[in-house]
Amino acid sequence: MTTTSETMSDSELANRAIEELSNCLNFPKIGAVISKNGILLSTGFRGEVRGKHAERVAIEKLSSDQLQGATIHSTLEPCTEIHKEQREKSCCELIAQSGISKVCIGALDPNGKIYSKGMNFLRANGLVVELFSPSDRQKIESNTFKYDNFSSAIGNGKRRVRKVNNGKKFTVQFAQDDERKIEFRLDPLSMPLDHIDLVAANDSVRLAPGVMNFSDISDPMLYQDPSHFARLPAGEIAIIAEPQSTMVLLVKVLEITHAYRYFNSMGSKEYPLKLTH
Repeated sequence: MTTTSETMSDSELANRAIEELSNCLNFPKIGAVISKNGILLSTGFRGEVRGKHAERVAIEKLSSDQLQGATIHSTLEPCTEIHKEQREKSCCELIAQSGISKVCIGALDPNGKIYSKGMNFLRANGLVVELFSPSDRQKIESNTFKYDNFSSAIGNGKRRVRKVNNGKKFTVQFAQDDERKIEFRLDPLSMPLDHIDLVAANDSVRLAPGVMNFSDISDPMLYQDPSHFARLPAGEIAIIAEPQSTMVLLVKVLEITHAYRYFNSMGSKEYPLKLTH
């Protein structure tokens, strides 16, 4: 562990976590650092202590007093509980109970049991969650996994539509004096009755699982696996970001009735976006 009494910027702390990642001998490679008021307190990487994740390694080097109000930078989204009766608490639980107040995440974990759940768990437990810069995330995604198989994750108002029948098309323009626009279509399903299909251009649709508010999506490109299609229940948010576009559209289905009436809430943003909450 190398610490310093010099104050480090958020970018420097993120890079320090990435340096820790490079110390890993096995995949996935993960690094973490803990700081307070910009002062580096501890570091950790996966494999530094056998069987322990990077976040746990860094946390266990510090006292309870040191952890109070601290910030942890982790190159990969902290893990959640994967199975009941696991031997140790998940990193998310450990962080939430440690006294740490802010978590900076480099990239989402592509593991389906963790993906986005760790980030949402931390927010739900009152921690401030911020993200590494997109350029830092690219470094992480290309070095975390053995085969670089970490999928690159990339007019406001409400509309009430009584029926969508065989599909209803929407065109959303960015602003009155800005002609950038995104087109998409909403289609009904015969079964189940509580979902609506959203269809847009190829590789333009992403899902933000577990996110309930547009304001929680500070970087739409964080979410992975772009497609042309999403099957949306009420409450789930879809992100439409056409390749090479500088406009991003967030779509949330607020309500679906058996007659296929629903509210469609939309918010458009410019990209790139500020990566803080």
